[in-house]
Amino acid sequence: MRQILRVVAVLLLLIAVAGMGAAQEKAGTLKCVGLYSETSDGSISYRVGAGDWIVVKVGDIIPANAQIRVNVDRDWIELTPGNNPNAVYEIHGPDTGEIIKKVTDILKGKPKLVSFPKPKGTTPDPKYKDKLIVTQYLGRQIYVRPDGDQNDIKYGDVLDIKGKVRIIAINNTIDLMNAGGGVTQVIGPLNFTVEQVLKNEKLYKYLNAH
Repeated sequence: MRQILRVVAVLLLLIAVAGMGAAQEKAGTLKCVGLYSETSDGSISYRVGAGDWIVVKVGDIIPANAQIRVNVDRDWIELTPGNNPNAVYEIHGPDTGEIIKKVTDILKGKPKLVSFPKPKGTTPDPKYKDKLIVTQYLGRQIYVRPDGDQNDIKYGDVLDIKGKVRIIAINNTIDLMNAGGGVTQVIGPLNFTVEQVLKNEKLYKYLNAH
């Protein structure tokens, strides 16, 4: 019996240590939440050590010991710490050549802070009534404000019910969260209003609510 208990205790310890290691690894990683690349295959990439460069995809988790490379001037990538979706770092391509940054160095910088709805049960967050928040995107998306001004959409942006969105290229996507925490993904190319998404209107067959 003692031997069995000792084995169980060792297993529990190993599981605990593994869990702590996973948590620490997650805390030191970066997640790609937004990406724009002018090349069809993507030119933003990462590698670990002297390994091959791997093209970054939206949703990828970049390892803590990796480097990130951007080598097209109009490209950009947005990244959140693995343990904090309310902080976001943005890297733009240089005018010439390439920029390479270590994940550890990126995390030492000052991020932009964003926030998201916090519904209580089935009660939507009143702070975000009649609004949508960008939780992820691929490609260039344009937000047309109620006053007519336009800007590139970025992670954490708050879109007003009277605003409009333009997804420029085919298969580009944007994920939008409402006040109740529900997320809708829209796939382009498409022009639509924020109100249409809030009312859950069918934009066309590529509108997926989950």
